[in-house]
Amino acid sequence: MSEPETRNPISRLLRFAAIAEGTTLLLLVCVGVPLKHGFGFAEVTRWLGPLHGMAFLIYIWAVINELALRDQPRGWAIKAMLFSFLPGGTFWFFRRSVVSGR
Repeated sequence: MSEPETRNPISRLLRFAAIAEGTTLLLLVCVGVPLKHGFGFAEVTRWLGPLHGMAFLIYIWAVINELALRDQPRGWAIKAMLFSFLPGGTFWFFRRSVVSGR
């Protein structure tokens, strides 16, 4: 039997987008930037930067979609967007959102 929708407050699309955005940002900051500036190996940032940009746009679209379709509070959406600028912020925010039911 599947869990009721009230116990899973965020959609699969938003969950996937948050994981993709958070992972690509961490890779970009913790792997790509040190390789580029420390070792002169800019190839990683050339493909990881656009990949993260696409993941970020999909994440923002998913947050707006969640706001419109699931009636999430505006404050929740603003926090979701702000935490996306911190490395690991999307993981922390959505873990907390699922636990608190919001």
